[in-house]
Order: sequence, then C-alpha cells, then structure tokens
Amino acid sequence: MLNTPPVITICIVFLLAAAVVFAGCTGTGNSVSKTTPPTPTGTAVQVSHIVVTEAQDNGTVYVKQGNYIIVTLQENPTTGYQWNLTTTPGLLVTNDTYESSDKTGKLMGAGGTRTWDITAIATGVQKINAVYGRSWEPVTGNETGFSMTVVVE
Repeated sequence: MLNTPPVITICIVFLLAAAVVFAGCTGTGNSVSKTTPPTPTGTAVQVSHIVVTEAQDNGTVYVKQGNYIIVTLQENPTTGYQWNLTTTPGLLVTNDTYESSDKTGKLMGAGGTRTWDITAIATGVQKINAVYGRSWEPVTGNETGFSMTVVVE
C-alpha cells in the first residue's frame, strides 16, 4: 500500500473537488433557450367586437364605428348592489343582461355577471362609466367604479 501523509491526501481531495465545481461553472450561464416569437402570416381577420372586464378598468380601447364592445362586470343584486352604467352619446347600449353564477337557483346571495353590449355609433373619444352601489343609498364618492375610454375610428 501507498503511505502518503494525510496533508497530501487532503490537498488531493480538495483539488479534485475544486476541479469538479469549476467544471460545472464554465457553461454559458443561460440554460433558457431563446426562441423567436412566431410572425403572423396570411390574411388579417377583422374583429367586430371586443370583450372587457374589471381588469381593463381605466383603460382605453380602439374600435371602428359600427363595431361593439361587450362589458362584463361581477355583480350581486341579491344584496342590493348593482352597476349603474352610463355612456357618452356616441355609444349605444343595445343589450343589458344579468346571469347568476348559481345555475341551480338554490344558493341564497349568489352573485353573477352583468353584461352590456355597446355599439360604437359615432366617431371620436367616447366614455363608459359605471358605479357599483345600492340605488337607495346616497352616493358618497367611495363606491367601486369602472371607467373606460373608447376611441371610435
């Protein structure tokens, strides 16, 4: 057998460990592959409507005259809270519906979704505003609101 002093054995083990660690650290540093996003090809598809939710509050959308916007907001009229939606004259509300999230009709106090279809009838900058509250309570200015700018081209 080989008789090597313990200091030399420790140094050899240390050097081997350092070599393994160093070899693992010499990569490119970027293990995530970079891909180019796809480029659309073919004929562009005209969209005649856009759907907006609470996520687009205080946003701006661009539509062509004659197209429509579908606004969907969470509502719970069983507690008295409802949206009061208003628009500027260049927008026309053509449909206003409420759908409960409870399809069984057995849950007391279940909320749902209020949906408005709004047609862009005049060009220019238009507005959609909505206030969520109870009709019998005075407006305090602290109500939840929804606002959107609509640029009709």
